Amino acid sequence: MISKRKIILALIIILIIALAAVGISIFSSYLQGKSNFQGKHNILVLCTDPSEQRAGIGAVDMAFVIALNNGKLGEVTKVYPGGLYDPSMTPPADLRSEGVDHWYLHDSLWTSNLEDGTKRAQQIVEYNTDLKSDIVVVVTPDAIDAMINAVGPVYSNGQQVTNDSLSFLRNDQDKNGATRGDAIEGLADGIINATKTNGKKAELLATVTDHYGKGNILVVPKDAFQKLVSYVGITNLIS
Repeated sequence: MISKRKIILALIIILIIALAAVGISIFSSYLQGKSNFQGKHNILVLCTDPSEQRAGIGAVDMAFVIALNNGKLGEVTKVYPGGLYDPSMTPPADLRSEGVDHWYLHDSLWTSNLEDGTKRAQQIVEYNTDLKSDIVVVVTPDAIDAMINAVGPVYSNGQQVTNDSLSFLRNDQDKNGATRGDAIEGLADGIINATKTNGKKAELLATVTDHYGKGNILVVPKDAFQKLVSYVGITNLIS
């Protein structure tokens, strides 16, 4: 398993709202301060590839589930979408016309209705892992690319990352033998280090906020993003 500290940073910067790259979970701080979020929670993070044609935001390339208990980080589970589905779900006709006989996690965001898509993803993940989630975060490569440009140059595993993060991640897997989860972790560490080294805290936050507004970072339920922004604030950025 990836170390808890590294994965939570990775998920915050790349896959979660990235709002604070704080070395501890932004969700931890939030949960500790809001009584209605006390108790046990799981956050489902979906990393998407919009290059496949569909009505929705993109194919699910990788997923993570973060467990929290009263604001304290618990287990982080990597979920590889390949082959995961819930047999009770029937894909729509347009998806079946592509030769798909099950509604796989990979295609859970097929339709344009984000909330329906995230519910499907939650159901499929729960069926296959027994992990039920109550917050979902979806992020696209455009948001990651913008973060790289904002804080760069960024290096991961000894290589400079281009502004095409999706191609970089795939190359890291194909040529360097990294798993998808480890490739994402390495890129996240590179963004963190560049942000610290280049003094780009404010630029990172501005970029994340901008791409949330553009729909490249999506949070369900919607109010989670605004609440986290207002609670954490700029002073809690990378130290």
